Amino acid sequence: MASQHFSNDLQQEVTCPICLDILQEPVTIGCGHSFCQCCISRIKEASGDDFKCPLCKCSVRKDTFIPNWQLRNLLEKIGRMGSSEMKPEEEELRCSKHGEKLHYFCEEDGELLCVVCRDSKDHKSHNASVMKEAAQHHQEQIQVQVAALQQKEQELVRVKAQDEKKISNFMAQVESEKQRIHTEFKDLQQVLEERKSILLSSIEWLAQEGTKECERCNADTQAKLSSLKDALNSLKVKQQMPPRQLLQDIKGTLQRCEKVQFQLQRTTPIPLELEKKLNEAKSRHDSIIKSLKKFGGVSFICMPQH
Repeated sequence: MASQHFSNDLQQEVTCPICLDILQEPVTIGCGHSFCQCCISRIKEASGDDFKCPLCKCSVRKDTFIPNWQLRNLLEKIGRMGSSEMKPEEEELRCSKHGEKLHYFCEEDGELLCVVCRDSKDHKSHNASVMKEAAQHHQEQIQVQVAALQQKEQELVRVKAQDEKKISNFMAQVESEKQRIHTEFKDLQQVLEERKSILLSSIEWLAQEGTKECERCNADTQAKLSSLKDALNSLKVKQQMPPRQLLQDIKGTLQRCEKVQFQLQRTTPIPLELEKKLNEAKSRHDSIIKSLKKFGGVSFICMPQH
């Protein structure tokens, strides 16, 4: 593990900050930083009169490129050690515009930049940091968001459990009320059926009694009609008799006719007792109907509007 750390540290020391590869023909500029000769030359040509170090941003003269022989000798020794010990930790992408490795991150635009992009007019005024530092910063932001979301998740699970309990309690009350309505209306229906049965029994008895009275009245009327015809026929026969025969038993004949006329006086077809019982049944019926209508009216007024 220590050997690996040493290799990583050594690699960083001999890596060009511009191309992020092992230094090729290293040169040191006025501020003391070293770069590949071709890399720093390209930066110098693109910078015009205002040439600054890509790392420290110090203004340096363009004629201060000094070959770093000691670093070159070190690179040769490293080369003899074998390239397998100095392989980069990961293969990095290169800039599609400049061919340089993407080593920086622009916070404003959210883009990966090479050193040329970083110093260009599009990003020069932006806040650009080394990719690893930017990744570490955003890793911390991600961790903060993860913690916040986990807390929200726990809270949501707790609220969900509470809501489910409330909904379950609500549905239980609804079901209980539903059963209560069935029970209450079943009892009411039973009471109404009993009242209905009593009223219908009373009306049925009155109907039977009315039928009997109708039969009696018809029989009585038929008997009166028969007596009336007999009396009328006897009077017509008397009318056709000679005076002596007409006068015979004339008083008895007239008395019998008067008696028949008396018997023909109108009698009540329905007894007063039956009419009284009918009125009592109608009164009970009206009272029940009135109560039901009143109940129905109140229920309609209080019925919730969906």
